[in-house]
Amino acid sequence: MTNFKIPTESEFIEADGTRYAYRKFGTQDGIPVVFLVHFRGTMENWDPNMIEPIAKTRPVILFDNKGVGETDGLTPTTIADMAKDTATFIKALGLEQVDILGFSIGGMVAQELALQEGDLVRKIIMAGTSPESGINP
Repeated sequence: MTNFKIPTESEFIEADGTRYAYRKFGTQDGIPVVFLVHFRGTMENWDPNMIEPIAKTRPVILFDNKGVGETDGLTPTTIADMAKDTATFIKALGLEQVDILGFSIGGMVAQELALQEGDLVRKIIMAGTSPESGINP
């Protein structure tokens, strides 16, 4: 067991007209790991048995991207826009560098985020994902 509890209540931060919902926990020191969830997933979909061991040594940030879960706004229609919104959220928290864990579509967003914001992303862990499919108009 850990000496902390995964929060069940969300915090909120406003950025570029969107109110983002997030939960931050784990250690206070180190580069945070931002988790990017699968298609139609929210912060609630992460398994505590997976995130607790990471939170023992790192700050962990779960969030709902625009138009999903507790975050307002319209859901983006492209991976590129999802990545842009993710960068907006991360920067609103005042973070200069993060590691990303992307699962499924979250892994696609992670790859695009690294292309758009190379200095913001230090490392990426991709799980059950692939390169973005299809062609953006």
